[in-house]
Amino acid sequence: MKIKVCSCSNCSNDFDFTGFEVEKCGCLGLCGFGPIGIINSKIIPINDKILNKIKNDPNHVDQLQSLNFDKNTKILMKDNDIIDPENIETYINAGGFKAFNKAISMNPDEIIKEIELSGLRGRGGAAFPTYKKLQMVKQETNTPKYIVANLEEGEVASFNNTILAESNPFSIIEGMLIAAYTVEATKGYIFVNHKAKLAIKRLQNAINQARNKGYFKKVNQNLEFDIEIRRSPSAYIAGEETAMLEVIEGKKAYPRNKPPFPVSVGLFKKPTLINNVETLAAIPYIILHGHQYYTSFGSQGSYGTKMISLTGNVNNPCVNEVPFNMTIKEIIEKIGMGYRDSNKGFLVGGPSGGILSQQFETLKYNYDEVAKTGAMVGSGGIYVIPENMNIVEFVKYLMKFFADESCGQCIPCRVGTKKLTEILQNFLNGKELPNNLDEINDFIMNVSLCGLGQAAPVPLITAMKYFPDEFKIKIHS
Repeated sequence: MKIKVCSCSNCSNDFDFTGFEVEKCGCLGLCGFGPIGIINSKIIPINDKILNKIKNDPNHVDQLQSLNFDKNTKILMKDNDIIDPENIETYINAGGFKAFNKAISMNPDEIIKEIELSGLRGRGGAAFPTYKKLQMVKQETNTPKYIVANLEEGEVASFNNTILAESNPFSIIEGMLIAAYTVEATKGYIFVNHKAKLAIKRLQNAINQARNKGYFKKVNQNLEFDIEIRRSPSAYIAGEETAMLEVIEGKKAYPRNKPPFPVSVGLFKKPTLINNVETLAAIPYIILHGHQYYTSFGSQGSYGTKMISLTGNVNNPCVNEVPFNMTIKEIIEKIGMGYRDSNKGFLVGGPSGGILSQQFETLKYNYDEVAKTGAMVGSGGIYVIPENMNIVEFVKYLMKFFADESCGQCIPCRVGTKKLTEILQNFLNGKELPNNLDEINDFIMNVSLCGLGQAAPVPLITAMKYFPDEFKIKIHS
């Protein structure tokens, strides 16, 4: 009997599969119920007990209830049930590299126009229009040009980029090839968190297989394109785009002053296209199916889908993909399978996102609506906060994360994040908040060199706005 098994790091596969024909597949967004297997088109949690029952009685599968994997709401994860992350042939059979073959028959300006019409924005956090970066790098005359895919993902409780690479590394490679052809880049780098060992293994395997298939030779007529993996150090700041370039060049992870921007003065002082891996993976689907297909998901300003890391107070903590415009409540009910216990609120946008109260359950998950609350979509982290959590303790935990991860290059971030951590600890010890707290927050946000410091006060600011009672001194007898 054939069984497909989720082979990502979120699922353990240490079982006795004797008697089964085992095939690998990618993440199905059911991590909270994992390990997950597919038998006779049924998606089920697997363990030794279930496997033994099926071995003894194959008809036992018919008695099992299938979990839901909704392909209709997905783009990047749509074929995870049929693609073996380590076998390029399964990706090709699912339509892989058709977009690349189509792209190299197009004028680069046509590719850029198609991406512009799709409304694709950077999925790493800044949400910058993707076509503009392509356009700016293409217009540069300085050569050689580079492309860098960012998979540093050092945030707390953020796994979606890693799971994308573990599930379908070929889509990232194809997206890089299309982008490289468009801007005439001759070398690509994938910058990966060194802890993501399975993602690194599968990306390298995908690079080797795509190169052997001859796809790299088609990018440039004069010089064969190639991709190299670079591992990041254990530092959150290394994910900042210019700090990442410094690391690739063999230097310390210090952000650079901007301008100049990487599109003109990037890696080795050459024009460089930098995109998050999720952004790059979306490009093949836009080119192959057209911008109309992509814009059928979401709405103006937030077209397409977003991969999310849904964690905390839900029954199915998972990596998944949602179309923009679902409400937070719909995401929790349909993706998270409901709240596990009573709920207090949400951290939307990862550690540098906003802490929102339960009233925002009906908030539409898109760039504009989330930004109005003071939070952000960011890289896709959604942490569901249980009722019994102390919000001030939670904010202090996030602030300490920033203080620990600050590179120390600029004073506002290095000193400011430690000061805020100290202020919150003092408050928990019974001291009043300082009268100049707003000024401290403003100084850190406006004077810090990079996005780490600029966003660090956001959890505190939003928590004080939406949970004011938690920031009042409580006198206990």
